[in-house]
Amino acid sequence: MALTVRAAPGYDSAADALRKALEARGYRHGGAARLVLETGDHGLQLIREDVHPALRLHLDFPAGRQGYRLAHAGHQREGLIRAFGKLPRDGHVLDASAGLGRDTLLLAAHGFRVTAWERHPVVYRLLADALARAATHPELAPVIQRITLLEGVAEPTAVSPPAMAAVFDPMFPERAKRAAVKKDMQLIQALMADTADPDGEQTLAALRGHVERRVIVKRPLHAPALGPDAPQASVKGKSVRFDLYSATGPAEATAASG
Repeated sequence: MALTVRAAPGYDSAADALRKALEARGYRHGGAARLVLETGDHGLQLIREDVHPALRLHLDFPAGRQGYRLAHAGHQREGLIRAFGKLPRDGHVLDASAGLGRDTLLLAAHGFRVTAWERHPVVYRLLADALARAATHPELAPVIQRITLLEGVAEPTAVSPPAMAAVFDPMFPERAKRAAVKKDMQLIQALMADTADPDGEQTLAALRGHVERRVIVKRPLHAPALGPDAPQASVKGKSVRFDLYSATGPAEATAASG
């Protein structure tokens, strides 16, 4: 089925611009679910209307669930922050798969400058819209200013000088059949015709070749490692783990001497 772009009253021009942007990307929804991307007073939201009750995904960083995590971003208990190690708080890092922005926001709230990519055109627009709205929030504005969001496949070779480290989540969105899957993940799974990253190993290799120190790969807790190389170490959480890989590119010598 096709994804329908719909406007709330007064937002026809915004909906037209959104349709043209998705057409320019050659995007067409390939799943069986009937989905609507609606623009209105509160920004973009993704809606699934062929289930009852309808499912809605609206990213709201100041008021949503993300707010709690941001409030605790300075705590080293966060597995992702611990996986990055003792990098300078204002260091430049990459997020190769921004998704719904939770890890991107956490890294920026910690103090990192983050360059993030999202390859899915609809997810990218949902996230870009949420970041733009959050940038007007007094407490979140300094965090959002540390984020550069780009559309498309991650291109670490375009970042100069190389970033210090990177995170990559090839499992997004998490494939799960249990009824307790969060509603936002149900919607994202319906949006994506294929939940597997088709070039995860290549992305990992590219990141390792163009960062100074390490790449962190987010994996389900009991899943095999990504690619042929075993990680140097792992940071484990309740349901996921963060596998640590050293840099392999020209920047590796710089990291070793730091």
